[in-house]
Amino acid sequence: MTSIEGDTVIVPLEVNFMISVIINSITCPFTVLLNVLVIIAVKKRRRLRTNSNILLACLAVTDALTGLFGQPSYVLWRIFLIFGLGGSEILKQFNVSVMSTLSSSSNLHLMLVTCERLIAIKYAMHYSNVVTNIKLKIAVLAIWIIGFVCGTLVALKMYQAMLHIASLITISCIVLVAFAYVILYHETCRHRKKIKAQQLPQEEVERSIKENKALKTTVFVVGAIIVSLLPLGFCLIGTATDLFDTCPIDEPIWKTCSMLNSFVNPLIYCWRQNEMRKFVLRIMK
Repeated sequence: MTSIEGDTVIVPLEVNFMISVIINSITCPFTVLLNVLVIIAVKKRRRLRTNSNILLACLAVTDALTGLFGQPSYVLWRIFLIFGLGGSEILKQFNVSVMSTLSSSSNLHLMLVTCERLIAIKYAMHYSNVVTNIKLKIAVLAIWIIGFVCGTLVALKMYQAMLHIASLITISCIVLVAFAYVILYHETCRHRKKIKAQQLPQEEVERSIKENKALKTTVFVVGAIIVSLLPLGFCLIGTATDLFDTCPIDEPIWKTCSMLNSFVNPLIYCWRQNEMRKFVLRIMK
């Protein structure tokens, strides 16, 4: 499985393919199951039906579709390719189109979740007027339209246009999230000082604690998404800016990392929210 040239151990790409096939084959059914349970929990439990959780449930839809279409098509594509079976190119095109749609949607959902938390904490007095159900529905619909446009460009093999759009989304996501969380950090510190100085009424204190708890959940989700998409973002930005012709990171590595995030997200939701964890465990039992 390996060969040695001088002091360097060279691992054939097929080994990475097989490892990625095994990992994705094991995790894809759990990815679908856990994300569907999260969606059901938010839909059926009134106490979980906050704007923050609704957006996380929308992100769970993206993750569930990754486990339903993205991971299985990737596994089949690699198996067909390794064993030299016909139809591998069709599976490759389908997988790339699906993952382009879902990756773009995930990044945009990440921006939306961050903006919602920013408004809830920074502009609490205007939150109910700015963040409404109809506005959230429009925002989520716009995200999916952009995602489908990205997938269509890949299906039509308009890779250059897709590359620039994906790079723009990735860069915008990184800048907006970084800028928003700097502001949120200062706001939460300011609120803590006011609470310690007892300058806030009890109702305001309870609301601040609740919003900060939701913020911490999104911080973990954002961190997990950023870590999983770092290899892909590095490749997209580097290729778009002509830093290198081909991505130095092996394709199985960055693809598997990006898809595994869909498995990690529902675990974070259940870990951070006791009500959701109890509901999911009750359904599973």
